[in-house]
Amino acid sequence: MRASERLTWASGIVAAGAGERVLEVGCGHGVLVSLLVGAGADVVGVDRSATMTAAAGRRNAQAMAAGRVRLVTASLTAADLGAAPFDAVVSFDVRAFWSPPAPEWDVVDRVLAPHGRVVVAFSLMTPDALDRVPAAIGRLAAERGLAVMTVLRAPTSPYESVAVELRRA
Repeated sequence: MRASERLTWASGIVAAGAGERVLEVGCGHGVLVSLLVGAGADVVGVDRSATMTAAAGRRNAQAMAAGRVRLVTASLTAADLGAAPFDAVVSFDVRAFWSPPAPEWDVVDRVLAPHGRVVVAFSLMTPDALDRVPAAIGRLAAERGLAVMTVLRAPTSPYESVAVELRRA
């Protein structure tokens, strides 16, 4: 499996451990899902597009058969995520996390384990996004009791990547 440097970098930021439960929001083709499973995590991937979850299913068929991956075609706010909490929630280029009113944060607050972590990553396509996007993420997450721990940057291609790491305040 070939993964982009930006998704490989994001997987390293999440740093999923063996047996951890990870929720990926906007899983697309399932590349990050594969990287997280490869690190030992059990993953639930959510995407609004049936085309994307079908592609993710093909990519992760063995992990799905083994019960390590479950894919859900729905918006995050409508997804059946089960009752078990997640150790980590990750997204890459999911604008809903920085565009008010952002009800997605209510779901994250509900499903995140007490000591869980959140990584919201995005492509730095305009210079003003470096300050604007993490600030918006921080404001919206703070309303749900989450605080920004770090903001990381990486010179990935074709655009620089930024990740905002959050934990419960």
